[in-house]
Amino acid sequence: MINSQNRVLSIPAGDCNRIFRRLGTIQVAAVLALASLVLGCRAKSGSRQETLFPESGEVAGWAKSGQIRTFAAGNLWEYVDGDAERYVQAGVSKTLTADYRYQDKADAVADIYQMAAPAGAQKIFSTESARDSQPLPLGDEARLYKSSLVFRKGLYFVRLTAYEDSPEVSRGLVNLARGIESKLPR
Repeated sequence: MINSQNRVLSIPAGDCNRIFRRLGTIQVAAVLALASLVLGCRAKSGSRQETLFPESGEVAGWAKSGQIRTFAAGNLWEYVDGDAERYVQAGVSKTLTADYRYQDKADAVADIYQMAAPAGAQKIFSTESARDSQPLPLGDEARLYKSSLVFRKGLYFVRLTAYEDSPEVSRGLVNLARGIESKLPR
């Protein structure tokens, strides 16, 4: 050991053993602290999915009106009974869904399907009918219908469905879709 005057000091053998044991304890504590930090970051990254939906007031006129629900591929049938297999075959890994209310007039649901690869999102998008829709410059591809909107971006396929049919609500859906699109990672 070196003191403040840069002189080498000798340490009795018994003290060396205590120092090494203490360092061992400190190293174990440091490893445990690092593991906790890594696991904590992983847990937070799981909640990253929740940030894919705009919060109330983030998109003009829209308020989130419930909790985000998550469905893994294996239990997607609980949410989209009768159509889940189409998503599973396209490689869906999870589905997130949130309810919204537009200007206290209309309710809507936003579904985000996270696929294993962008080809899965494209496959689902391509099975959506283009009849009575108009293309939109949103994500990689988008279509607007009277009371719904679908788009894809990278790994994600998004469906917005309003429970009211009006031009005002359709414009609102476009704005909500832009809010979601801006939060999706590439």
